[in-house]
Amino acid sequence: MMTKSLSLLPALLLLAVVSYGQTAPTPLDPKAGQTVTAMTREMSNHLQLNEGQYIKLYSINRTRLARQHEIEHATTADATSRTTQLAELQGQYEQECARILTPSQLSLMQQDQTNQVTTGNGQG
Repeated sequence: MMTKSLSLLPALLLLAVVSYGQTAPTPLDPKAGQTVTAMTREMSNHLQLNEGQYIKLYSINRTRLARQHEIEHATTADATSRTTQLAELQGQYEQECARILTPSQLSLMQQDQTNQVTTGNGQG
């Protein structure tokens, strides 16, 4: 019985790897890719991310930006729906960040977001 269970493990592992490989990230145009890179680098410098955190955060930022573009294009005529969907996306983003960042990094990121909301984003 134990031998059968152990012999199934490599097959299940291979199946998991193959299925994961089929879920490709949403493609971004080159300019959006540059935006994600710059945003993640800035976060990395400010939050003192390690390499593993950087890689995970880059992926999350990429997915978030792609989804944000999708929402904005799909809801051009419905501001209420756009606002609701973007708020849900932000909540999901914060949950993902909470899984990656340390409590002090997360607190610093949240402070930065609060400051951006109260003082604007610095762009005019």
